Amino acid sequence: MKKVLMIGLLAGSLVSLSGCDAPCTEEVLKDKLQEVSEKMQDIVESGDMGKLMSIAAYSQKLNKLRDVDEDNLEPACEAVDELLAELDDL
Repeated sequence: MKKVLMIGLLAGSLVSLSGCDAPCTEEVLKDKLQEVSEKMQDIVESGDMGKLMSIAAYSQKLNKLRDVDEDNLEPACEAVDELLAELDDL
């Protein structure tokens, strides 16, 4: 059940950002979010409870990106880059 919830949160975050268009291009942002999705899926599949708890916090960070200014995606790209770095450190 937790796995389904985590994937659902991530999927919702990815969908909400997929319609953005700005200097940090939509394509670049989509690619970065795909990488985040893959890394989070790997963690979910690992079953490591410590890591699962950590990605719950990351899902919340992704949800905050929904409010990003669609005319300026640079902050969203920077936030996703930070998130990727944090996921790499898990």
